[in-house]
Amino acid sequence: MNIVEFLEARIAEEEAAIRDGMFVVGTSDLPVDGTDGKGSLGERMQEECAQKRAIIASWKEAAGDEGIEDPREAQGTVAIARRAMLTILAGSYREHPDYDDGWSPDLPNEVPAEGPAR
Repeated sequence: MNIVEFLEARIAEEEAAIRDGMFVVGTSDLPVDGTDGKGSLGERMQEECAQKRAIIASWKEAAGDEGIEDPREAQGTVAIARRAMLTILAGSYREHPDYDDGWSPDLPNEVPAEGPAR
C-alpha cells in the first residue's frame, strides 16, 4: 500500500464514521449568527475530508502528468512539495497499523512560546 492508497482508505473510514454518527455532532458554544450550531462539527469534518481528497487529487493529476506512479519517485521542488503534503496528511494517522514510518514528516513538535505582550 502506498501513501496515496493509505490516505484514501483513512478518509473513506472517516467519512463512513461521520455518516454512521460515530462522531458527536454540534458545538459547545452558540455561534455568533444566533443559530443553534447543530451539524457544524460534522459539516466541518466532512469539509476536511473533501479538502484532503482535493490534495490527493492534485497529487494524482500532477503525478500522472509527470509519469510518477509512486510518490517516492517525485523529483524537483514542486513534486517534492506535493509529496510533502501527502506525508503531512498521513502524519495524523501515525497510530494506524498500516502507517509506514517512512512517511513520517519532519515537523516541529514543540509549541512556540508566545511573544511578549503588546
